[in-house]
Amino acid sequence: MRNLAILIHLCISLCCFSQKPEQRNALVTVRANVGIPKTVSSKMFRTSFSGLYEANLSVNLRLFSNVYLGVGYQNTHFQNNKEVFVFYRAKNGTLSYNTRLLGHGAFVKLGYDKFFSEKGYFSYALNTGLMMNNYLNVNADTSRYNYPPSPENFNSIYLQPEISANFIVERRLSFSLMLSYTTTFRHFDPKGPRFNQFEEIRTTRNKYLMTWLCFGVGFNVLLNGK
Repeated sequence: MRNLAILIHLCISLCCFSQKPEQRNALVTVRANVGIPKTVSSKMFRTSFSGLYEANLSVNLRLFSNVYLGVGYQNTHFQNNKEVFVFYRAKNGTLSYNTRLLGHGAFVKLGYDKFFSEKGYFSYALNTGLMMNNYLNVNADTSRYNYPPSPENFNSIYLQPEISANFIVERRLSFSLMLSYTTTFRHFDPKGPRFNQFEEIRTTRNKYLMTWLCFGVGFNVLLNGK
């Protein structure tokens, strides 16, 4: 929650930059980002997984002023936390873990571009949609801690506020630095990836929803506009 507050404060602070009233972004923009997610809330989820990458792509239409609406696709990939599972492998010597959590999301983006110069603008956006998640390479476990077993796939609604600083390098292209905070409306269930037999995971807190921060880079293709 503190990270989300920092993100909101940063958005408000960036609004202090002046914007020339005649500046408008392109009518149609194709926006893409890629970064590394870092798990935040739910200590159990944070102990279980670490982020590999997150990427999204959206097509957007400017509605009025610099307000735009778009649709997009997101791919998010996590891997089991090696610091926890290496300990288990050294102790037992029989089973290695390479369990992944792969998410495919479809979202609607509502955003606003604010120019701070002729060649630069900030983008503030909210992505909301449905994410389909799958646990991959799950090692079967028959211990009582993982029964009754949970499904190895699940769907969740998610919200993702996003801010980026964009720099126009030519008429139809800009590059960006991006920061986002994703909240899925679901609690982490360690029985899904069959992790509940690990005491390091089973005994940690799991009060909050699954959330993560992502810092990355991106580009915008600017179509049919100046």
